[in-house]
Amino acid sequence: MCEYRKNPLDQSGSLPKADKSLKGRLVLPAVYNLAMKPFTFTARSGLAGPMGSLVALACLLSSSPAAWAAGSAGGCATPAEVERVRADLQGKAPGPLGAVARRLGIPENRVASALPAGQAYGVAASHFPAVWKSIEQWDDAVTLIIRDADVFEIFGPVGAGKPSERSKFFNLTREGPGLAGHLRPDLYSAIYVLSIPGKGGGLRGVSFLSAEGEAVFGVYVPGEGKPASASVVRQFEATEALIRSLPAVCPR
Repeated sequence: MCEYRKNPLDQSGSLPKADKSLKGRLVLPAVYNLAMKPFTFTARSGLAGPMGSLVALACLLSSSPAAWAAGSAGGCATPAEVERVRADLQGKAPGPLGAVARRLGIPENRVASALPAGQAYGVAASHFPAVWKSIEQWDDAVTLIIRDADVFEIFGPVGAGKPSERSKFFNLTREGPGLAGHLRPDLYSAIYVLSIPGKGGGLRGVSFLSAEGEAVFGVYVPGEGKPASASVVRQFEATEALIRSLPAVCPR
């Protein structure tokens, strides 16, 4: 069961007060939003538009698949897993692959590898610098991070990145809205480009997977409630072409 602790001042734009934020425990469908774009935090489903389907299944991620991911052999789906994943997704709107992984008890990397070749293609994480350089060219993006039952969205282009000279971090810098921070791509296991058809243009993005087979984060083409920008779609397609030109981690 997904439980949240709700601020009594729960409303769009309100900031939590440390001395009151643990009062008023609720069970879904309560929502606790901090609507401060370019960053928003959502603790339940309910968003409209193509990104809404990503959030709608977040509650299914309430426990990490790391334990069973670490115990599974390899990151490529078996024929039986391919059948299970595709049957599960039949007729459903595209959403986070982690939710499918949780439902089926299959690691997320193997769920991705079970999709049709035209919908997902994975490469080794060693190609991170080239892939990131391509994503830097996107005019806009939404970065999605799911931790337990919480979903974090960062709106705006990703920061320009370069390796640290003093540590193993890959540092991202930006002056305006968008993703900035410090990444550890040396700990990733694979990178998957996703192009899953569906209502409102479907799901287009790039997912970065951990050694346990979980998504660390994903960078997606935005388009909440409206068609995605044609220029960003073209930029995504250039990134997709780059990734597909590299050796696959799970050859078909």
